[in-house]
Amino acid sequence: MTDQIDNPQDQRDVRQFIQRIKYLKQGDFLLSAHRGFRWDGVPENSRTSIKRAVEYGMICVEIDIRLTSDGVPVLFHDPTLGRVTNIAEYMGRSDAYSPFAGKGYSPLIEQTPWKGCIEDLKLKEEHGEICDEGVLDFKSLLDVIEGEKLDIVLFMDIKCKEAMPIMYEIMKDRKNAAGVPALEWCVWKVFVHMYGHPQELEEEAWWKDAKRIGHPVYIPVYEPWPTRQVEDPLKSIKAFSHYPNVIALEIGLRAPGGYMQDLLDYATSPECPLKSIGAFAALGDLWRYDHKEIKFDLGDFKAPWELDEQFSHLYFRIDNPPQPHDALLIEGDSPDGHDYRADLARYKKLGFTWTITDRGEELKSKGLITQ
Repeated sequence: MTDQIDNPQDQRDVRQFIQRIKYLKQGDFLLSAHRGFRWDGVPENSRTSIKRAVEYGMICVEIDIRLTSDGVPVLFHDPTLGRVTNIAEYMGRSDAYSPFAGKGYSPLIEQTPWKGCIEDLKLKEEHGEICDEGVLDFKSLLDVIEGEKLDIVLFMDIKCKEAMPIMYEIMKDRKNAAGVPALEWCVWKVFVHMYGHPQELEEEAWWKDAKRIGHPVYIPVYEPWPTRQVEDPLKSIKAFSHYPNVIALEIGLRAPGGYMQDLLDYATSPECPLKSIGAFAALGDLWRYDHKEIKFDLGDFKAPWELDEQFSHLYFRIDNPPQPHDALLIEGDSPDGHDYRADLARYKKLGFTWTITDRGEELKSKGLITQ
């Protein structure tokens, strides 16, 4: 989420940022940088993408967390290593993975160790160029935030439940350079197929300890597939909205009138005590063509570089060429078969107050993002 700060490194206070996310000013529509502030040769979920977010005055970034085979939490979105690392080159193979062709060597992270392998890999940026930066583990991220004196709120998109107690052990005694405990600015994104009710989280030993020593905060996340695993989603969101550790709700409504519209209706009603409601804006995984060399093999894929003309933006799919978000809808998600999440103006009118997405500066210039 970007903030209007003349000197981005000054006047930054993560506790104020959390309050700003939870208690928005009238007319606010906030931004959280997706996988850090990336693009333009900056790899996602990297040291540089986090530092760059602070430099541009952002108050919040979303990061992804996966667990290696030897139990190390790492910043990584995909379940496999091929798209954003040099794993093929590191292993001496010629079949480097291409996200455009959907082919190549790309082993699962959960089956690959940190020690002796992932710790030695280099990241790739959006063109497929190998960078100087390596894969960032969670502990090193906290080191960077403290050592570089970065005041930033982390939205932690955790891909496997088993990582949560491990991450807690890593962060529980950590602070940023200003002395604010990590528990207060590392925001857990709790997907409801992992914890469908606050009481389920309350029963976890690591969460009990977190509440004993500090003030942990989180956002329950309602996406179409996870929400379908919950017996009564409306009852679930009502319970979470009254829970003191929750700072916002995230509802992945794909289209007005589609599945989870009832959750949004509740979240925007006077009955709901929380007024902070977010969604991911599906602007796609392709970048505007900049005439730089593409190191990936495109195969037979033809990249539609006029991205604004695409109603349904393209999303990288593991082992497949990119597909439009419309093609990924579950039955019932949308009355007319379209995913409308790229239409931020529409989502603001629906009652959403913040979004996680890329192209933040562009969205600000269009007046869609206020902070």
